[in-house]
Amino acid sequence: VDLVGEPYTGDRDLIKYYVKPEMLDGQFDFPWRMKVAENLIMRQGSMKDLESFMNSNDGYYGTGVMSPFIGNHDIPRVIHLAEDTPVWASPWDGGKDKAWAGTPTLPGGTSAFERVTLGFTLLLTTPGASLIYYGDEVGLPGGGDPDNRRFMQWSGYSAGQQLVLDRVKKLTAIRAAHEATRRGTRSTLSVTDDTMAYSMSGGGDTVYVVLNRSDAAQSVGGLPAGSLSDELGRRVGPHVLQAHLAEPGPERAVA
Repeated sequence: VDLVGEPYTGDRDLIKYYVKPEMLDGQFDFPWRMKVAENLIMRQGSMKDLESFMNSNDGYYGTGVMSPFIGNHDIPRVIHLAEDTPVWASPWDGGKDKAWAGTPTLPGGTSAFERVTLGFTLLLTTPGASLIYYGDEVGLPGGGDPDNRRFMQWSGYSAGQQLVLDRVKKLTAIRAAHEATRRGTRSTLSVTDDTMAYSMSGGGDTVYVVLNRSDAAQSVGGLPAGSLSDELGRRVGPHVLQAHLAEPGPERAVA
């Protein structure tokens, strides 16, 4: 039986202290979640900040099996951090101001949902015991605890909600099919203020992941020459790939 702790803190040394054979097998990775929310989902700071954090976080807890996540029961629903204007200014905000009254509603359009898919793309190509908090896979709305524990929505999804659900289904299938996304080693290929490309290698497999948090089309460098198989869609060639990645849309993950 594996034991996982839940310290609501950004102190990585404190988290690491308890990850040892005689204590815990792993911990929920709150620092990881907060940087992903800040730099990728809320579009604050730069993707270079996120890449630098991930470089330092990879392997920080030794052999511990960490559990990264983008949502859980201690914080407001992630969909509201992904809105054009985030409902809360800080990823650490517990959302208690909207826990009982003035609770947030489902965002319209698809932009917030597209940004949440970016978080899921990173989450599901990250080693460890990735956690998906129920309802986040359909962009369930909610403020702070207890509003973040609304009944699960099983049907009647908006276009944005269906977009997230379809993407999560594809990403979980990719994760199951490619050991590198679960147990591999991450290497940065390129990073700009708005984009990041990295590879996950392991088990004789390599998966390339490209993230674009900008609402505008971006060209992303660092990918290898040759034919690549787009695991989220179609097969593309080496020159078509760059054009494909430059199409409007928040992200593409290719293998």
